[in-house]
Amino acid sequence: MEEVVVEDLFDRLPDSLIFIIFNSVSDVKTLIRCRSVSKRFNSLVPETESLSLRVDRVISSSTFFDDDDSSPFLDFFKSIVQSIQGLLNFDLGDDDEETDVQNCYSPGQILSGFERIRRLEIELPSGDLQMEKGVLVKWRAEFGTTLKNCVILGFRIGNSDEDSDSDLDLEQGMKTVVVWTISALIAASARHYLLRDVVAEGMERLVLKDAEGEGTLVMEEDGLREWSRSAAAEAEVEVGGGGDGGWEGRRTVLPSVRMRMRHQRKLRLESGAWIQSATLVVVRPSSGGGSDDVAVEEEEKGDGEMAMAAYGGGAYEDVVGALLKTRSYSLEMNSF
Repeated sequence: MEEVVVEDLFDRLPDSLIFIIFNSVSDVKTLIRCRSVSKRFNSLVPETESLSLRVDRVISSSTFFDDDDSSPFLDFFKSIVQSIQGLLNFDLGDDDEETDVQNCYSPGQILSGFERIRRLEIELPSGDLQMEKGVLVKWRAEFGTTLKNCVILGFRIGNSDEDSDSDLDLEQGMKTVVVWTISALIAASARHYLLRDVVAEGMERLVLKDAEGEGTLVMEEDGLREWSRSAAAEAEVEVGGGGDGGWEGRRTVLPSVRMRMRHQRKLRLESGAWIQSATLVVVRPSSGGGSDDVAVEEEEKGDGEMAMAAYGGGAYEDVVGALLKTRSYSLEMNSF
C-alpha cells in the first residue's frame, strides 16, 4: 500500500509573510517560545525587526543584592535585573533552576538572540519616582549619546474651595518644581544608562517606558546612530556612589541644561477642575545645535510643539494648553 504524504500547507507561506506576522507579534517572550515550534521558526525568529519587551515579573532580590542600603533608583535597577531573570526562566531547564536563579540577565543579554532589531520598545513594570499621594509627575526625554531634550509635567490634585493661604507660597512652590525636575532628569539618565548594552547598529527607534505611564525615554534613528558610532560612548556614563561596580547610582552624565519653566500655584482647567502647583518644564542642553542663539519667541514656540508632541491628544492636553499660555521663566543647571 502506497504511503500518503500529507503536505504541510503552512510551509508554502513565504518568509516575507512570516516576518510580517512576527513583527506584528513583536512580544519577545512569545517570539522566543515560537522558536521551539519548528526548525523554520527557529531560524526566522532571530531576524524579527520589531520587538516589544515587557518586564512584568519581579522575583526576590535577596539572591542578587544586599538590601541593607536601598534607594528608589537602586530598587528600580533591582526590579529590572530580576524581572528579566524571571522572563528567561521559562527557557531554562528545571534541573538547573537553583543554579540559574543566581544568574543576572541584562536587556542586552536577553535580546542578543535577535540579529536585525530595527524598532524596540521596552516596558518596565512601574515608574521610578516615588511622589506623595495626590502628586502627578510625567516626563518624556529624547537622548542620543546624551540628553537632547526633556519635557516634564507635574501638578497636585487641587480643590477650588481651599483658601489661598493654604496654597504653597511661590518660594516653596519653586523649590518643589526644582525637586520634580531633578528627579525626572535623574530617572531619565538612569534609564538611558540601562540601554547602553541594548543599542545596536542599524536600529531606527528605541523606546523605554513604564506601565504606569510616568516616564518615556525615546531614541530616534539619528540619536541611535550617534551613539552607535561614537567611540567615546562609554565615557559618557559615570558610576556614582556605588564604587563597588554594582548597579546603584549608575546613570548617564547629563550636560549643562537650560530649562524654560511655566508654573501656576492654582490653575482652573477648561473642564472646571482645579489643580495646584501646575508645572511645565522644557529642558534643552545649554550648548550644541545653536540653541543658545535661538530667539525667546522661537524657543517658546518650540516649547509648545514639544509639549504637545509629548502630551497632546491625551488626558493632559488641557493642562499643557493652559500652562503654555502663562509666563515662562528660564533657569540654568550645570552638568551632573
